[in-house]
Amino acid sequence: MKLVVAVLILLLVYVLQKYLYSKYWDKGLETEVKFSRDYIECGESAELIEIVTNDKFLPLPVFHLKFSVDKSLKFYDKSNSNVTDLYHKNELFSILGHQRITRKLQFEGSARGVMGVNNASIIVRDFFMTDTYAHKMRHSDTIYVFPKKLNTERFKVFFKGIMGEMEAKRSMVEDSLTFRGVREYQSFDPYRSINWKQSAKARELMVNMYGYTTDSRVKIMLNLDNDYMIETDKLLEEAISIVSSFSRSLLAKNITVSVITNGMTADGRSLPNVQEGTEKKHGITIDRMLAEISGSEGKDAFLSSVRDEIAHTNSDCLYLVVSPYAKSDLIDLLDKIEQQGGSVRLIVPCYDEYPYIADRPYSSAWEVPINV
Repeated sequence: MKLVVAVLILLLVYVLQKYLYSKYWDKGLETEVKFSRDYIECGESAELIEIVTNDKFLPLPVFHLKFSVDKSLKFYDKSNSNVTDLYHKNELFSILGHQRITRKLQFEGSARGVMGVNNASIIVRDFFMTDTYAHKMRHSDTIYVFPKKLNTERFKVFFKGIMGEMEAKRSMVEDSLTFRGVREYQSFDPYRSINWKQSAKARELMVNMYGYTTDSRVKIMLNLDNDYMIETDKLLEEAISIVSSFSRSLLAKNITVSVITNGMTADGRSLPNVQEGTEKKHGITIDRMLAEISGSEGKDAFLSSVRDEIAHTNSDCLYLVVSPYAKSDLIDLLDKIEQQGGSVRLIVPCYDEYPYIADRPYSSAWEVPINV
């Protein structure tokens, strides 16, 4: 008799918990997976934060949180995970009623790109492990991993050469914020420069003198098309790193920088040009755009951009062109920019076994080891 009663009680408990879980398992349940930072430099670390909140009385004895991220995010804790084309994580929780659990997984960004949390889902089991309840998470977070920065001796030599060229051809403009003193008025001085207070004291017209500053501008043009029949990812990544490194270094010198590219996003969108900026935070805007690059619109799109610059060549601007492709159709267009008074520097990333032979004073090869 006691055994029958025990079985009936157990059956009642099973039916009751089955009903409760089928009706209320996701009530008050919130799950969030987010990155601790919006962006990191390639090689830097950040955290992926998992937050599970069970705001109801019913506990969740077995709770799985599954998601995938790009395998270039190298997690330090490799438990409950496996790597295929993506890094797959299966986190196991046991959550009481009205409880919140937060976990932080540290990782390192080893490659450029925009990394998101993919295929995030939750799976819940009841007390008897007989029924399974699941749904996909609606929201996911992303993190930008910026291009690798170059700090080699070769880069420093290139940068020093560009700075020297800009110094030689810079445009000197008067800076009204830098006051240097007063002097006697001369016939070519504008009336707005007259210092009336000092003129009254000296009983003759005196004008303000100002210092000078450079109005330095660099337009970086990045071509992601090439003429190689072999694997080119390494070459294109180097080109992107060159642009990112020059942008940051130029902005650190208070030089105005803009960027044009024929790069495309993973979903086939053309990337907008990055307009001129001087502040250091402008480098973040440039790096965000570079991180989104996943393909190229092709050579013709880039040549079209160069033709547009020919029509608006500015003698105060240095055109820094980074292109693994450097055939005559591109060189002829860059020659026209020089002929119209613009300054051009062409950097051609190439494999060391297939070197680029520079045939213009403004062009240079940037060799990349093919077997490293």
